[in-house]
Amino acid sequence: MSFTLDFLTAPTYWSWQLTNRCNLECIHCLEMSGPNAAYPYELSPKESMNLCKKIADFGIPYAALSGGEPLLYPGFWDLFTCFRNNDIEVKIETNGNLISESVADRIARLEPRSVQISIDGATQKTYSTMRPRGVLEKALNAIKYLNERGIYVEVEFVPTRINYKELGDAIDNIVKFGAKAIYTGKIMYLGNAVTYWNILSLNDEDYEYIKGVIKSKSIKYNDIKIVFYPSDLIEELRMRLEDPPSSILMMANGKIRLLNSVPYVVADVRKHSMEEIWERYKKGWRHPKVKEWVEEVSKNPRLISRAILLEDLSL
Repeated sequence: MSFTLDFLTAPTYWSWQLTNRCNLECIHCLEMSGPNAAYPYELSPKESMNLCKKIADFGIPYAALSGGEPLLYPGFWDLFTCFRNNDIEVKIETNGNLISESVADRIARLEPRSVQISIDGATQKTYSTMRPRGVLEKALNAIKYLNERGIYVEVEFVPTRINYKELGDAIDNIVKFGAKAIYTGKIMYLGNAVTYWNILSLNDEDYEYIKGVIKSKSIKYNDIKIVFYPSDLIEELRMRLEDPPSSILMMANGKIRLLNSVPYVVADVRKHSMEEIWERYKKGWRHPKVKEWVEEVSKNPRLISRAILLEDLSL
């Protein structure tokens, strides 16, 4: 267990998947989100507001609002406002297709720390193959609208066999529209990606190509942060087991997980106090089942797909 985690009195970060509903149906989505994919028993807007106040009282300084598509959550704006009124920094993780100029105005008034927009192609054909129902122009315009209002915009690009040759052009577009950071890395064998793995997965040679693009674009745009995360899902799991993150990951139904790649629930905001959630989270990383899980998937990486089959960890 990390010395830092043991001695922290509260998490440094609260990652909140507000809803599993989404306006898109991405073929690589970890959460298998979609228009009709709402989790049973998602937290109501009233429950979310109550939780926001608890998070503030517990001294957590930073929250990320994601989904699905967070802008579809009926309590999104009130929750966003609650966090900012309590001086909690907020990051919004969105596909950008719902961000018009008026929505960008509304976001800007609440001064988020950043907005992350997912863009997985340089052409509409490729983008909509990766993100059915999606419109690339809307996502790029979202970057533009937010940048014009002084908001720090990050972009995430998930490389696959479908789109990796477009990474260079995609970076050019993303920079032109005003993003300040671009992140990419190895695709995860989770969620919808498992079903489409035969058309998504890349080999070592493909990743070397990607690294070359990142290197050349980093030189060209030396004032833009362009990052390739080299670790795959199993490598990250091993690192996290040795040095757990000081962040809480909460699903739309209020259940607390250790990571998306670990199939255990350690707490429930409807049942546990903030103090109990934090202690159970720390105990969860020590649980022998978690170590066994990491050892098991290290031997057979394809088993990571079972991480969606959640069970409560006895603590």
